[in-house]
Amino acid sequence: MTAPGQEASGLTRVMDLHGFRFPLGTETLGVSRQPRERRPGTLNLKSCELQHPWSDRLVGDELAALTLRDTIAYPFQDRVLDTLCAYHGLESTNILLTAGSDNGIGLVVDALVRPVGRLLLQEPAFEAWHHYAALRRVRVTGVPGVIGTPPVADPNPLLDALRDAPGPSVAAVTNPGSPSGLLFSPSTMRRFAETARALGHLLVIDEAYGDFVHVSHAPLVAEFPNVVVVHSYSKAFALAGLRISALLGHPDLCEHIGRFRSENAVGAPGVALLERLAPQRERWREIWRDVRAIRRDFVDRILAAHPEWRVLQPGANFATFWSPDPATADAARDHLAAHHVRIRSLSGVPGLCGCFRVSLADRPQMRRVARLLDSVTDRPSARRDGLTVEEGPAR
Repeated sequence: MTAPGQEASGLTRVMDLHGFRFPLGTETLGVSRQPRERRPGTLNLKSCELQHPWSDRLVGDELAALTLRDTIAYPFQDRVLDTLCAYHGLESTNILLTAGSDNGIGLVVDALVRPVGRLLLQEPAFEAWHHYAALRRVRVTGVPGVIGTPPVADPNPLLDALRDAPGPSVAAVTNPGSPSGLLFSPSTMRRFAETARALGHLLVIDEAYGDFVHVSHAPLVAEFPNVVVVHSYSKAFALAGLRISALLGHPDLCEHIGRFRSENAVGAPGVALLERLAPQRERWREIWRDVRAIRRDFVDRILAAHPEWRVLQPGANFATFWSPDPATADAARDHLAAHHVRIRSLSGVPGLCGCFRVSLADRPQMRRVARLLDSVTDRPSARRDGLTVEEGPAR
């Protein structure tokens, strides 16, 4: 559907710009643009940035140590790539820096999905996959990744889709899952890689939250030439504002994707900070352990007050809760919003009906959020045995 003053035909539309008419593509008509909105005084527990006092100090100290040249000069990546080789156990030719995982996914769609025209997307998945596929006019086949109530991870639909896909395709899976927090085992991920290779498919693994649960798929990259990993330093190292991630893959694939000149989108401050932060792995592991401890304390408080709820494990720097009452997800979101806390209801996400996600802040903030959630109750028709029934005849 075109706006007034526009005429759409085929792959182009004519845009009327106050009397100046010019043809533009129609691919943007099906996607939205939602710039981030400032909400002063609101605690953001929706976007899953790493919020921890120790990471604040660590990043702040290293940021203060940057020089003027680290900001005003074009970045060189040789030293940071050497650092990341040690971090991932790969060669520098296996690593391609990108301006955040969103940009990395766009590059994968451009360089790898668009030529074959088929994306098998295990859902739920990061919205960027659908966004960039729509912009590139790529057909997406959604593949369920969770089943049941409460939801559990199910590998079989993706395995079946890999076997049924006509010709070479790209399959994308998120592990640990976002926004579910569910995790596939190493043996399952290996099975995905083996099945995809045997049938001529590329497997892309989005591990944006892997560091929080000690999960790395870099060993699969070293073994399987058909595996590409999206790794987010923005998430793990509290660098969301600097937007820095990497694609890990076979050297020839990285060389091919690199022709799209992704390095030109990565800024010098991000490169300089990453070079300083990545070698401090033990300090980060200490932070991630404490994030998990905060999560355990928060989850225990929530489930003590709501024994009918469940939490999806193992999570990451967030906790995803399921209630037998589908209305609870929106109720929790709205109740917290009234107290200036943002979380995400997953009521419209495939396979996650009745779920809502809360990212983590420090202990005092999470205790306050837990107290606020005490006031959220399921409808009387939601039974405590994990099933939902309405008053009157069962459905």
